Amino acid sequence: MDNMDQTRAFMRDVRRIVIKVGTAVVTRGDGRLALGRLGALCEQIKELNSQGYEVVLVSSGAVGLGRQRLRYRKLVNSSIADLQNPQGELDGKACAAVGQNSLMALYDQLFSQLDMTSAQVMVTDHDFHYPELRKQLSETVQSLVQMRVIPIFNENDAISTRRAPYEDSSGIFWDNDSLAALLALELKADLLILLSDVDGLYSGPPSDPQSKLISTYIKERHQEEITFGEMSRVGRGGMTAKVKAAVNAADSGIPVIITSGYVAGNVIKVIDGERIGTLFHRDAHLWASFTEVGARDMAVSARESSRRLQAISSDDRNKILFDIADALEVNRQQIISENGADVAAAEAAGYAKALIARLTLTPQK
Repeated sequence: MDNMDQTRAFMRDVRRIVIKVGTAVVTRGDGRLALGRLGALCEQIKELNSQGYEVVLVSSGAVGLGRQRLRYRKLVNSSIADLQNPQGELDGKACAAVGQNSLMALYDQLFSQLDMTSAQVMVTDHDFHYPELRKQLSETVQSLVQMRVIPIFNENDAISTRRAPYEDSSGIFWDNDSLAALLALELKADLLILLSDVDGLYSGPPSDPQSKLISTYIKERHQEEITFGEMSRVGRGGMTAKVKAAVNAADSGIPVIITSGYVAGNVIKVIDGERIGTLFHRDAHLWASFTEVGARDMAVSARESSRRLQAISSDDRNKILFDIADALEVNRQQIISENGADVAAAEAAGYAKALIARLTLTPQK
């Protein structure tokens, strides 16, 4: 953690992690499993597990994988005459049942090769309506992680009676992104990592050259500025669903990182505190000046302001300075109070003592 970014200092206290991997990461463009990416993910989980971290995995991909397998099965069992007729859509629940079996078989093989054990845990929205079921879920996960077993969650789509996402107001979760956020809260996780097919949250569609990666999401600043692109080629909600889940988790006190599952080693980089992906944190608004305004931007702004000051008369410059001095005197107590809150936030975030000392204001300063 030598290269830890100051905004990621909370990583030092992380022990229980929920990792959600989406369908776009689990599968390739042709619907088959992305063995390389899944293998790299399992190796990273193995490394974290050996370091004492408790890891819970939420994995999508069953429906997409099942659809690919059932299409092949339907093809080989069809006559030439059958293939001339319009082909209807496959039953999504049947796809989920077939795909879940294959998905867990692969995870079992991958983790077994790493001398690890995984466990399948299937849930539905219905399960979270009952406190006794939620309590049992937490106890089961606690038993598994104590034995260094990796619980792998997925929604039980094969028997779920929920209607289309976001149409049923009684729903507790709608997709695996919101399920992961819910589990992070239920299991008292210290961190939620959402692995996507892009590097994080962008200010616009990632394909737009003008879009910029947002390092730290600040709700007050970004919720009205972001333009979402198309939904994922697979899965349900795409980035919109991830942001919604991340905001809900962060508001509940669980930090969230959205980053790419395509890049090998990204999970370890997140835990090491490297500034990758997009961070969602309840206190992010306190870090705005550090995370969103770079040193170069501040220098350019200062230079432009200096040039404007030089263009006005000495009397006008002096008047501005006296007005600033008067405003500082009038608002001294409020400034000291607000600075105290900033100092407390900096200490909680783990900033260096020398930096905190420079940040601290006193009446003499």
